[in-house]
Amino acid sequence: MAIINVTPLMDITELILSNRVNEGDVLLLEEGIYFQSVAVLKNYIRIVAKGPGVIFDGRGTLLDAFLLPDVVGVGIEGITIRHYRASGVLIEFGLGHRIVNNKIHNMLEHGIEVVSSRSNLIWKNEISYCYDGVLLIEGSTNNWVIDNVAARCYGDGFESFLAPDSNNAFISNKAIRNRNNGIEMYGSNNLAYNNTLIDNGLGIIISQERDSVVIGNKIKGTIIGTHFIFEEYTNCFVGGNTIVCNREKGIESNNGQFGMIIDNEISYNGDSGILLGEESSGNLVMNNKLICNVPENITDRSTNNNIINNIDKPCEPCESPSVVCDVFSEEDNSINGIKGRC
Repeated sequence: MAIINVTPLMDITELILSNRVNEGDVLLLEEGIYFQSVAVLKNYIRIVAKGPGVIFDGRGTLLDAFLLPDVVGVGIEGITIRHYRASGVLIEFGLGHRIVNNKIHNMLEHGIEVVSSRSNLIWKNEISYCYDGVLLIEGSTNNWVIDNVAARCYGDGFESFLAPDSNNAFISNKAIRNRNNGIEMYGSNNLAYNNTLIDNGLGIIISQERDSVVIGNKIKGTIIGTHFIFEEYTNCFVGGNTIVCNREKGIESNNGQFGMIIDNEISYNGDSGILLGEESSGNLVMNNKLICNVPENITDRSTNNNIINNIDKPCEPCESPSVVCDVFSEEDNSINGIKGRC
């Protein structure tokens, strides 16, 4: 195993294909602007920036900056990627890649796209002005998406797109001012934990299949509509989330079955705190703190849900979501002590 120094004038795809590069080698990139697309066609290659000035610029003409087709254990770390016509990093098949600490912006498609791949780590990347920040699709499973930022994307911040995209974890990410969803999770047994979602079109969408868990997230200021939406979903657990100042519902279960909504703080939302639709059934809503959601804190249009021991506090005089949310700080997701004023 060797460390191989690379300059912007070298063709990295050809270098990887040559006899100079073997599994386990590190390609150490010198600072400069690289105008190229890189296909990594060997396993366990680590591509690492030597300093913050390593920039891959597609100049609006190249497709993907990095393509990882059916390989194993590739690392991409510390690189700025900009102005490609497709995705910053495209993973197809294979497994076990580490995409760490990159800055990806101005893609016509996605920041990081994972297609039919598993057991990848996507950590500490900053992604902006793409379609989706991170997209898992076509049977991508067992992936870790941790401590990333996705901002001002034209689609979703973070997305597992289809029912087979299961067993993925979205942890401690920030989704800020994305046009569609902060997080969209299809598939079974996915986890959304400790994420912060601010001023996205919608909050978290959970649809199709079963058994996902949503714990400890902070969500504010959805622009189009609801924070949580459950559609055609069974046995979802939603607990310990703070859901404030969203334009419509805090949590909406259109036809979710046998879910648990427990210990959430849901306040100052514009169209009910929790809405259970006519086709939702067998859900437990318990120990939630609901304050000044209009027109109601809890709206249950079904007859088959269990609602137990929630704090259900109406708006005080001169208090309303619009007044409170005008003074709500993006930096403080606690609602304690915030009240409307006459």
